[in-house]
Amino acid sequence: MSSPIIPIEGPLDPHTTTTMVAADAERIGTFAAELAESETQLAVIARRGGPPPEVLDQIATAGAIEEQLRESGYQLRFAGADGGRTRIELHDRDGNVVRSVSTAEALELAAGKPLD
Repeated sequence: MSSPIIPIEGPLDPHTTTTMVAADAERIGTFAAELAESETQLAVIARRGGPPPEVLDQIATAGAIEEQLRESGYQLRFAGADGGRTRIELHDRDGNVVRSVSTAEALELAAGKPLD
């Protein structure tokens, strides 16, 4: 019984096979070198472009306040409203709106004032 698969080329010459393997190895080496170089460039950019330490501290503080609100069963949500004004709402655990919050009160909460 013969195979229905017809070879595209005849058997490879061992000399040709060695040349192909060497060419593949060279292409892989070039690719690896380019990849390593691009990663080094990205690392330098990341070091230069990070936020200042005081901004990172503010982000950590905001995260801690959000955690306190969540543990109390609440969440602040910010939404854009008509006219470009931002609407701030206090939601319960189920996502229901408890009440609207003024910008001043949201800032007080951010400063650590407990919810009334």
